[in-house]
Amino acid sequence: MNQARAIRLMLCATFALLGVLVALYLLLHSLGYSSLVCPIAGCDKVQASVYSKILGIPVSAYGIALFMVLLSSAIYALLNEKDTLGSKILLLGSSIGVLGYIYFTYLEAFVIQAWCFWCVTSSFMMLGIYIASFGLQKTNSI
Repeated sequence: MNQARAIRLMLCATFALLGVLVALYLLLHSLGYSSLVCPIAGCDKVQASVYSKILGIPVSAYGIALFMVLLSSAIYALLNEKDTLGSKILLLGSSIGVLGYIYFTYLEAFVIQAWCFWCVTSSFMMLGIYIASFGLQKTNSI
């Protein structure tokens, strides 16, 4: 396997796993199973806002689902060197994720007027996957 491709896929998998853990922490908080430890003020305000749920489901649950798809895709791509499906799913999924995080970052900045450290951390995980998966498209053609 191309070393650059392997490194990008491992980065995607690492960011996705970290994203799952952050989203799981937020989901456990929203379900009342854990208190929210936040190094900056604002996490509670963001998590209590009407924007923290879509169709009655915590946004973090959607985050877990997307990060799990991305993690699975990265592992699949690592194990199936000749198949480009995993890297294409990584790019598509992370593109959708980045667009979602742009929207939620807008809400934090201009509507809720508070920042959630964990939400911002999660958005950086998604951005990392997007950047690494974008680079994968070049290694697929090599």
